Amino acid sequence: MARNLILSILVISGLMWIISCRKSVSEDFSNQPVVESYLLPGEKVTVKISAESPYEVNATSEKDINKLQVKIRYLGVWYSLIPMGDGVYKDTTGIIKIIPDSTYKLLFSYNNITISSSTIIPGKPTSVTQSVTQVKIKQFDPDNPSWTQPPDPIKITFSNGDESYYFLTVECMDSIKVPIFKDSIPDNDILSSQPMIGTEIYIQPMSIRYFGKNRIVLYHINPEYSTFFMQQNSTSQDYQEPPTNVVNGLGIFTGINTDTLYLSVVRKY
Repeated sequence: MARNLILSILVISGLMWIISCRKSVSEDFSNQPVVESYLLPGEKVTVKISAESPYEVNATSEKDINKLQVKIRYLGVWYSLIPMGDGVYKDTTGIIKIIPDSTYKLLFSYNNITISSSTIIPGKPTSVTQSVTQVKIKQFDPDNPSWTQPPDPIKITFSNGDESYYFLTVECMDSIKVPIFKDSIPDNDILSSQPMIGTEIYIQPMSIRYFGKNRIVLYHINPEYSTFFMQQNSTSQDYQEPPTNVVNGLGIFTGINTDTLYLSVVRKY
């Protein structure tokens, strides 16, 4: 699913940041699993487990990493996930329903140590609006720059009575992508805002990567994901203990919920 692709892109750098932090403290290193799991209503439960070492990921053999007994507790019942290879475990039948405001627990044993975590699924964003559904932008040519008045920022509003965290992403859905900055190859095709507490997020039109049909995904997230997201983007070179909500492990096991909007970015001549 496309939503899963977005999540993968957002978190890869975070997991690599965790591992790089551990490299700097290898003297007291003890092998720990790195968990990556995002529970989203409408999607099947998937948990990715990697083996961390002072020098590389997946130091434990593929045979071992795929022989774990990974379980999820849902409505008072423990369900076993199926190993899919490469450390991926999944509820292939879809029996575990992801329901807002429900609690889910993760449990498995790794090197004879119990690894566990718990999360709650946030509610779907409500009262979501966007100020415009179309913007017109002139393509910027760095070889022949000329100033032009950019459109006003696109305003996304939503309810947030419990002061929880939100962020959004913007991704072009066209198969042939035309960059807003001529001949540019963006480092990341997906524009992402920072997690924040509030009721509105602004999108600067010139920060959008491509013309065409763009999908805006608004994420309602838990505090653990906000901490994970923000700290992995820190520019500090000093070692810091990686943020995690996994007991006796690293990474993140968290629930999210989303709403989707669309924005047409038209090339102005």
